[in-house]
Amino acid sequence: MLIGQDEAISAFDAALTAERMHHGWLLCGPRGIGKASFARLASHALLTGLENVTIEPEDAVWRRIEDGNEPRLTVIARRINEKTGKLRMQIDVEQIRDLRQSFSLSAGPQEWRCVIVDCAEEMNPSAANALLKLLEEPPERVAFFLVAHAPGRLLPTIRSRCRVLDFRPLADDALAQAISALGVELPPALLSVARGSPGEAIQLASEDGATIMEGIDAVLAPLPDRIDRAALHRLGDSVAPADKDEGFGIAIRIAMDIAARRACDIGGTTPAERASGARWAETAMAIQADAARTRALNLDRRQALLDTFARIEEAAKAS
Repeated sequence: MLIGQDEAISAFDAALTAERMHHGWLLCGPRGIGKASFARLASHALLTGLENVTIEPEDAVWRRIEDGNEPRLTVIARRINEKTGKLRMQIDVEQIRDLRQSFSLSAGPQEWRCVIVDCAEEMNPSAANALLKLLEEPPERVAFFLVAHAPGRLLPTIRSRCRVLDFRPLADDALAQAISALGVELPPALLSVARGSPGEAIQLASEDGATIMEGIDAVLAPLPDRIDRAALHRLGDSVAPADKDEGFGIAIRIAMDIAARRACDIGGTTPAERASGARWAETAMAIQADAARTRALNLDRRQALLDTFARIEEAAKAS
């Protein structure tokens, strides 16, 4: 069972026992907090006639869903480009058009069929309009689950034809419980970096976030004096190369988290404290913007790291 998403689960459980099931569900919230997992669980409940969302690990339908072999469930996501061998940037319209044919082949007339679009804002305009037509005239006993990390990027008409379920980041205790259930170990200092997201926590653990955190701690240990330049260059050696994209992203997220926590910890009871808190908040936003620009323009990541920790050093000296 999903941990920390009781409100969304209860809302769908109520719909399962109602006379009429809504055909479109928009699952909103940050990346990695369980939206896609919920979509599979909800699909399982519909396909098996359950009255609540629950994991049935020995159930044949659940095993087929987990293996990607359930014919009554279609999962739409970005495909591999056969020419380049890389993941396409968008979900294309052919994937949506193929749905109608799959509806006629995948289930009997009294059986539910389910569609998961993960994630919905990655549809190109033609795909979005094709899906809108299906939502406007939905086939009988078909439920659509649209996973959306940024629902504001969807067509307003798509949003208006779906029932919204909001998924929220987990509190630290719930996050610790969730990742423990998944067999993931994460140092307490990295829980805040995961931002309430089990998916982020798993990535931090798999990409050795603890080691990156140790490297950053070494860089910042001398503050408010001059940061440790040698430690910073060692950090750059480990996360700045082009093939270390995940490590670079983790280093940036930890740096942002440090600045954001400093902004929150300072508070704002005096003018000086308010100014210091605002300075740290601006530092966190600048780090995020610089990292996004570095990735978008394929700029020098080592220089981006140097600039990031120079910003933190400057904010610490001014506080």
